[in-house]
Amino acid sequence: MLRPVEMRELRIIVLDEHVDAVIKKLDELGCVHLTDIKEFLDEFDGLVEPSKADPALVKYSELLMRINNVIDALRTEKEERRSIRELLFKPSKEEVRRVKVEKVDIESIENELKRLEEAVIGAKERVERARNELSELESTLKILNVLRDLDLNLDFVGEREFVHVFVGRISAENVAELERLVAGTAGEESFVVSKPLDTGVMAVVVVTLKARKDEVARALRMVDFEAFTPPPFLPTNIEDAIREVERRRSKLEEQIGEAEREIEKVRQEKLYDLFVMRELVQIEDTSARVRLLFGETERAKVIEGWVSRDDVDVVIEGVRSVTSDVCAFEVRKPSRHDPRVPTLLRNPSFLKPFEAIINMYSPPSYGDIDPTIITAIIFPILFGLMFPDVGHGLLVLLLGLALMLVFRGLSEGIRQMGLVIALCGFFSMVAGALFGEFFGFSHYAAELVEEALHMHVPHSLLLDPLWFEPVVEVERMFVVSMLIGALHMGLGLTLNGINSFLKGEVLKGVTGFVSIWCLAGALYFLLALFGLASMTMMNLTILIAAPVVLLMVLRIIEELRHEEHGGEHAAAAEAADGGTRERRRSVMDLLIILIDGVIDALLEKFFRFLANTVSYGRILALALCHAALIEVFILLTFMCLKISAAVAALVFIGGTALVVILEAIMAGIHTIRLHFYEWFTKFYEGGGTPFSPFKFSRTYTY
Repeated sequence: MLRPVEMRELRIIVLDEHVDAVIKKLDELGCVHLTDIKEFLDEFDGLVEPSKADPALVKYSELLMRINNVIDALRTEKEERRSIRELLFKPSKEEVRRVKVEKVDIESIENELKRLEEAVIGAKERVERARNELSELESTLKILNVLRDLDLNLDFVGEREFVHVFVGRISAENVAELERLVAGTAGEESFVVSKPLDTGVMAVVVVTLKARKDEVARALRMVDFEAFTPPPFLPTNIEDAIREVERRRSKLEEQIGEAEREIEKVRQEKLYDLFVMRELVQIEDTSARVRLLFGETERAKVIEGWVSRDDVDVVIEGVRSVTSDVCAFEVRKPSRHDPRVPTLLRNPSFLKPFEAIINMYSPPSYGDIDPTIITAIIFPILFGLMFPDVGHGLLVLLLGLALMLVFRGLSEGIRQMGLVIALCGFFSMVAGALFGEFFGFSHYAAELVEEALHMHVPHSLLLDPLWFEPVVEVERMFVVSMLIGALHMGLGLTLNGINSFLKGEVLKGVTGFVSIWCLAGALYFLLALFGLASMTMMNLTILIAAPVVLLMVLRIIEELRHEEHGGEHAAAAEAADGGTRERRRSVMDLLIILIDGVIDALLEKFFRFLANTVSYGRILALALCHAALIEVFILLTFMCLKISAAVAALVFIGGTALVVILEAIMAGIHTIRLHFYEWFTKFYEGGGTPFSPFKFSRTYTY
């Protein structure tokens, strides 16, 4: 469980006529991670070439785009916009009826799609055109109603014998400016009438002398005046014009209703068929694309992939069954430090959320230690120590359980994270019991209330700490934080040493375990610096000087071995001398190696361990921050009790909500940080490729 699943490199050679059957069998098995043959071409000495792209790929892409366009046209606004209630409580997985498909007929799919496009897209375009016209008619009708209220016919709009009439709309906030500009431009030779049209919009009629038309028009443009031009189909009589607009509006509404009924009919009858069609085309597209990963000869295909050790026999038997045993296999065991090998983690399902946390940093490589189970244990413990409160932890626990069990409409990833939140809440309750905090109430908080307000906290709200109160015994909590940091990082260094030994890197393994010694020295130095441990020459020598010197020696040995076994300088020297002269190191080379050893031992190890250990002081800082913040609201609550119990309750509830949200987020962020920067850097490389077995995505077909 602490290592990725052991993998095997699998090479399969099959005849061209069996490729389709093999692809289907690999999909059925769902346990082979396919790899591009181009990574292995040099092993075939030119006997194998990469496969050429299938011309049908372009057709599949075009079909998928067209099918998606029709599906989007058939979706209703209700389907596109889910309510919060549906999001939270609707089951995340709905039962679907599956269609059995023996063979995919792309030509039939194309013909059916063409018919549906003509029906749906055509109807959708008619609806859009009709709605645009309807919107214009609605706008026109509003202006016409204003003109009717002013007893004006349409023939009065525009240029007359002596005057020019402007009709249009303007923002309500610009009306005063318009009146000022028109008055300043034409004075008493014009007048302005305005009436409300829409929210924040006014209908405006401006009448001016014909000679002032251009000046007034410029003034109107300055205030974003939108002119109204009567459509040519309207009669000049205002009543007749309104009736004509209403007649046309009714006709457009009928057209929209008819087109929407056509769309709804297709949606009811064919939407599911379109989902099936899309899935079938997607499968064909995926099948064509996966062929690009294969190598080819004149009559055969070469398939390269990775499979877990336990599944090798299953895959071989499956391929043999569909090729009548006319196939060839090669199975090889890869090295643990081969970067090409994908990583497969097989942890219990309840640990999957912690795999997601690790992947936030970087997916593990094949040669990495799998830290999932250790993270699942330590992550919630660190969170609980930073957020220690029985009551607040209970709220976090209930939130996690709700995400897991109640809010069924959420994504699977969010529901899985509910487990992490629930565990963090549980350990917050445990830490709260150890430190004697319940919704912020503690013996220290009770003393604050009594000293500041001369009021008593009910004894039923106080918990006797099972261990101690961090606010009272800060030094003790500091020591606990440093010890936790040293143990956490020491575990990482231990894993690093074990992993190095497993890889056969003995020197690095020894360095890893000596680093634990150096870490203990860094912890001792910090405790002595703060006066929490006695600083003696013997302790300084044994715990600090000895491991630092030993680390320096190990680093120098490593550099010397690197130089002897193919370092760049050595290779260059041998090349310059034709490989016949033994390279001699200069004094400067040896001095550089010595300096590098000192820097690595002091800066890269000892001083970094000091900084990393101090970083775990955030456990103390956040625990004190949480206590201090909630104590402020407790004091405010008791102050408000003198005014009203209801006000005091609101203050306490609001303060609790604020503290839980802020402190839980902060504790979560800092817990992640301790794992990413203080722990993972001690042993974890990352940069791996997640194992992704080939399998068609099927929802509607089988």
